[in-house]
Amino acid sequence: MDATADNTHQQEPVEITRDLLIRYDRPGPRYTSYPTVPAWSDNFTAANYRACLERAALKAGEPLSLYVHIPFCRKRCAFCGCNSIATEKIGVADKYLDHVELELEMLADLLTATRPLRQLHWGGGTPTYLSTIQLARLFRAIARRFEIPKDAEIAIEVDPRATTAEQVTLLRELGFNRISMGVQDLDEQVQCEIGRNQTEAQTRTLVDVCREAGFEGLNMDLVYGLPGQTFASWSKTIPKIIEMRPDRLAVYSCAYLPDKMHNQRKLDASKMPTGPEKYALFAAARRMLTAAGYRAIGMDHFALPHDELTHAMDERRLHRNFMGYTVVPSSDMVACGISAIGEVGGGYAQNDKKLSHYYSALKEGRFATALGCVLSPDDMIRRWTIRELMCNFHVSFAKLLERYGVVFEDYFAGEIDALKAFEGEGFVAWDDAGLTVLPLGQVFVRNIAMVFDAYLKGKGAQPARFSRTV
Repeated sequence: MDATADNTHQQEPVEITRDLLIRYDRPGPRYTSYPTVPAWSDNFTAANYRACLERAALKAGEPLSLYVHIPFCRKRCAFCGCNSIATEKIGVADKYLDHVELELEMLADLLTATRPLRQLHWGGGTPTYLSTIQLARLFRAIARRFEIPKDAEIAIEVDPRATTAEQVTLLRELGFNRISMGVQDLDEQVQCEIGRNQTEAQTRTLVDVCREAGFEGLNMDLVYGLPGQTFASWSKTIPKIIEMRPDRLAVYSCAYLPDKMHNQRKLDASKMPTGPEKYALFAAARRMLTAAGYRAIGMDHFALPHDELTHAMDERRLHRNFMGYTVVPSSDMVACGISAIGEVGGGYAQNDKKLSHYYSALKEGRFATALGCVLSPDDMIRRWTIRELMCNFHVSFAKLLERYGVVFEDYFAGEIDALKAFEGEGFVAWDDAGLTVLPLGQVFVRNIAMVFDAYLKGKGAQPARFSRTV
């Protein structure tokens, strides 16, 4: 079976053979960070994180991003790979917010005098697990401590099953301008398999409510590779999504890691499409979405032509962080809440995943840092190169030289043979200006990025900890 894909910047289809899909379907990072989380160390302490924040505070006037993690859900879906806590006890959120405010205060003491908040994102879990009173409390706690410019991107992830019209209205009044709703799949049998049970009517109703409230930024998340998904059922879901006309879509590959995510053990792996059959679902979604006027963004996002992501892609200025693809050029992202990950001051820091540990640290007046790393000069060069590949499918040799003072073919001499092999496959091409990922190679961009990952060549690589690249 062959599948097709369209170039991000062009529309001609390219043939993707079954043989290619099988040969390049392997565990690999999604590169939301570099170095990736398995390479981080628990020797990175709260003191190390504070030092990163102090370095970030020196960048006066530069935009800052903030992520807040709300871990609570009423029920955890079987496919979920997020750090979440399933509970019906609404009161637990008040105690959690008490501690998030402590963390915000500590961050504000270091950063607010110099860094305006250009991007704010609440994720989970299910942020709309919070009541309207709690939602307002959290937003105002942030607004009291950080300068939020009028043109800031303020986004929240929502679950159509747990989000009311009253919450949507409040969010808009507070200043939120982007809503990202989890859909995954509209097929009832698939929803049954993953324990989600989200009706099409619920999804359509929330779309209408968001539009009526004035949200112009509406995102949807879909997942392919779920148990029970077939080409026929998926081909019914995508046209329905197109009818709802979200401004952006993320079409994610199901990251099946049952050894790490124990809730995924509830999934029936025998019903999950894999390899070429799995990729055929993504190819079908891509084909239908681009035919409906959407533009492919990066490796798994889509946006309407008017969207700022589309313009950034065309101008090769797309960025990527733990919140996804973005046009916000923030050099630092701080994060609050359990398991939340910050990228700040030349390092990465992740909070502890256990509520009790998180609470104890903040009560003692220290950050709840569990692990992280400080980037070396080599890390920074490789991170920039990998991000350029993942975002813009192009590495400019002149920009690399300007930013880091290195010549591509000299610095990456050890990677040239692997790149030549990809060139032989028709994945990449290069000239004096730079390295370009070709239409066929865009399907395998994670594989291409892995060439530049120094940690995959070491003893602690542990590739099995990653989801599969196809």
